[in-house]
Amino acid sequence: MAPQTDKDRARKEQVFKKLRREILAARLKVTLDEQLNRKTSPAQKRLSEMKLPPITRSTVTPIKRTPNYTVKSQNQTGRRVAS
Repeated sequence: MAPQTDKDRARKEQVFKKLRREILAARLKVTLDEQLNRKTSPAQKRLSEMKLPPITRSTVTPIKRTPNYTVKSQNQTGRRVAS
């Protein structure tokens, strides 16, 4: 895959993640405003009514692996053998 396409995909995922957070925050604010009998701005109401964008998983991000550790062999008494 071309590097530019990877950047575009990463940017799109970043925008979707930010938009999801903003929509969820607006929904919470509208709910709290209703419970506390406060006015909510029209922009917050419109944002809270938006459909959530899909959750995307990055295919570009490499899988993190745990480091491999070598275990020293043990003799019959259970003590480690000097190597």
